[in-house]
Amino acid sequence: MKEIKLIPDKPFHNYVDVAVMDFPDGLDKEPRRRCKVTVEFAEFDVEQLKKRGLDFEGAMKYYEDWLYNVIRVHLAQEWKCIDGWDTVFGIIKEKVFKYY
Repeated sequence: MKEIKLIPDKPFHNYVDVAVMDFPDGLDKEPRRRCKVTVEFAEFDVEQLKKRGLDFEGAMKYYEDWLYNVIRVHLAQEWKCIDGWDTVFGIIKEKVFKYY
């Protein structure tokens, strides 16, 4: 199972860029950035989730599943985050909560 680390950039009001670091303990103790994922939570995006009948908790589950699957498709079928998940989702929760 691949281990990764997520490092969020400074969030904007409608999105945050998240660096996905591979080999977080590093080859030569230096993690490498494999990709960047942009998580969008503009009012329009959240309204689309509401139209699907998702409450705040449902929206958070949607974002968790979405991020996991984006990384799974592009990086590794089986992975676990060893650092940064809570930080990234703290940002998402704070921003999405404003629309509920």
